Parts: sequence; C-alpha cells; structure tokens
Amino acid sequence: MENEFKFNKEKLENAFIEFKKYSQEKRFKEDRIERNNRKVFFKEIIHEGIDELNFEHLIKKLWASKTWGNKDYLVSKIIKDNGIHKIRKELNFLIFNKTTTIGDRYERFLKEIKGMGPSMITEILCHIYPNDAGIWNDRARKSLTWLEVENVPYKKYKINSQEYNKFNEVLKKIAEILTGIGYKNVDLLFVDYFIWEVFNNFVKGFGTQTTIILKEDKTISRHDEIRDKLAQIGSWLGFEVETEKLIVRGSRVDTVWRARIANLGAVSYIFEVQDRGSIDGLIVNLQRSQTKSTVQKLIIVSDSEQMIKIKGAIEDLSENFRKAVVFWDIEDIENTYQNLEQVTESIEKLNLIED
Repeated sequence: MENEFKFNKEKLENAFIEFKKYSQEKRFKEDRIERNNRKVFFKEIIHEGIDELNFEHLIKKLWASKTWGNKDYLVSKIIKDNGIHKIRKELNFLIFNKTTTIGDRYERFLKEIKGMGPSMITEILCHIYPNDAGIWNDRARKSLTWLEVENVPYKKYKINSQEYNKFNEVLKKIAEILTGIGYKNVDLLFVDYFIWEVFNNFVKGFGTQTTIILKEDKTISRHDEIRDKLAQIGSWLGFEVETEKLIVRGSRVDTVWRARIANLGAVSYIFEVQDRGSIDGLIVNLQRSQTKSTVQKLIIVSDSEQMIKIKGAIEDLSENFRKAVVFWDIEDIENTYQNLEQVTESIEKLNLIED
C-alpha cells in the first residue's frame, strides 16, 4: 500500500502544522473525550439491540444527520420505508458478520436499506470498528481532494466495497504517519478529526474551487448526491421532504419539499436533478408533475452548460409551464450545503439542547 499512497507532500506537511496547533488547544483534549464517549455510545446501542427507540437514538447521534432539521421525520421515514425488522437484520449483518470484508458489508447495507447513505453507514462502522473503518463523507472527499491523494475515488458519492476498502487503507496510512510523528492512540476516528482540521483550515471558504475539482469527471454522475443534499437543505428549512417520489402516474421526481401555508393550503416544490440523460424526458416528467394541484414550482437542478440547453428547449412551451420552472445551479447548491453545515456547527456550539 505504501507505494500506492501518493499525495502532495507540501500540503500534507502544512496540514500537520495546523493539526499540531489544534493538538495544543483545549478542544483537542475535549475532542479526545468526545471520541471515546461516542465509541461507547454506539457500541452500547448496538449491543442492547435495535428496536425503534434505540434506532432513533442511533440516527440522531450521527454527525451525518446534523443538517436534518426534523430528525424525527428522518427516523420515521427510514423505519417506514424499510421496517424495523429488516433494519435490525441488516445492522446485525453490518456489525457482527465476520465472514466478509467491511467493504462488502457496507455495500450490502447501502443496497438493502433505503434512506441511509454512505456517510451514515460508514460513521456507524467507524465508531464500532475505529481501527478498520473510516468515515466517507463530503468533508473527507474534499479534504482528500485538497491533499491530492491518489487512488481514492473522491469524485464519487456512493463508493463500492472495493473502493471503501481502499479508502480505509489510505486512512490507515495517514494514521501510521500521525503515530510516527508522536500522536498516541491513533485510529481512523482520530484520522477523521484530522480530516476535519484539513477541511476547516484549507477547504472551507474555498468551496467553489474544490467543487470544480469534484465535478471534473463528467463520466461520474452526481445525481444521487445532489438529490440527497436537496433533501437535507429542505429539511433544515422546515419542509417535509421526500426523495424518488411518485407525484402522479408516470411522474417520479428526485426530491419534493412540502409545506402547509395558511392562505395556500398544502404546497409542493418539485426538484429534478439533470446531470445527464434526456432533456425531453426531463420536460415531460415535469409537465406531468405540474398537473398535481399542490405543485407550485418546478425546480431544475443542473450545471450552467445544461441549463442553457434546457432553457432553449422550453422556450416554445406554454407560458404556464415556463413560469413554473426555475433553475438552481449545482455549484450554488454545493455552497449552500456547505454554509448550512457551518451554520449547524455554530448553533451546536451554543449547546441549547443537552444530550
């Protein structure tokens, strides 16, 4: 693995310098205590057994659920879509089955359980197996992008089992280096805190540049990633949200925001992510969705290049349809999501609600 681990040495050294400053601060000791407490919490919840109450506690404790405004809705939606018996079965396989690799168990859970993405699943694994499993999330991807780490598929939102295993090997190499320069008890959860410091010192505030790097490979679809980020943004704003929702017969859309407004009653906002595929198919799907009386706006999410093509394709359509359509640039969504994470962290520091 050593020969495969390639990175920008100057950037990594700069990251170590900033991490050393962090290690001399009071919050470093506080974070060590937090890490240990979190490991204990997740292991106790798993070994107690998963019922609806423990599953609720599990989901609400995840960093990956922080940007969800209504966590109760998130928990109930996951349970409704999968059933608590299936969730328990798959969590038990994810945690306790030792006949397959961690990557294989991660990929099975990702396929079997709706509503739990890579960041949630890998966070659970990391807290249970901190020496073997790391957390694959937006920050890790962008931080590794900045460090110019090779052989990591950081452009992908949903990685497969082999890619997750390779990612863990990269984190183990970083852990080895951190141990070599004097840090003690370095596991992959410790490395995750290192990655957070890389993000906070070198990536945050430079989201546009990092986003462009992530978007360079046009062969990789970002559809699911953007769909899920739209859902989290909507939830934080107080909307009821659903993904892959059937609106009317023949029209399934990526994300829906719903609310009840006094003078309008129930209203819905439809989001369709267009990073590839047929523009004609997109338009037909939105036209069908518009027949639903509660639909107020049809939001097309895409990049600037495709938006020009879509605007040209709808310019001769009915005025009623054109007025309902608005556009949201993917890059703007990335920046909104990143800012949302920062707002959430800032509010959390106030400790308004005790655990």
